[in-house]
Amino acid sequence: SYTSASDKEKEIAWQSFLVSAITTRSSNSQTSSASPNCTTASPTFSTLKAAGFETSCGRSGCHDGTTRYQASNYTQVKGFTSPGNASGSTLYIIQSRGNMAVYSNSTIDSALYCWIQGGANP
Repeated sequence: SYTSASDKEKEIAWQSFLVSAITTRSSNSQTSSASPNCTTASPTFSTLKAAGFETSCGRSGCHDGTTRYQASNYTQVKGFTSPGNASGSTLYIIQSRGNMAVYSNSTIDSALYCWIQGGANP
């Protein structure tokens, strides 16, 4: 039960987002290329910064910590991952194939994939 129309709208919006993410993941998993080649067994969070994740995603008004997670904050970023399972991590899916893919590039995608796959280490 909903306490207001606004609550119902929020629930519908959330469900739409989830369906979109699942649909995008499903359709892209059938056509995506091979996983990135990870050369470091346990990359650290700093590899994301070196790849440009912080400057690309952490711009003012984006993921600078004012309205969304802060791209330079390890704990906040890790919260959107499933360490050891990059392909199943919300952050990797949205960043590489979802609605944030337009702001990414192969360097960031590869660094993100390898960081998560390697355990999302600090």
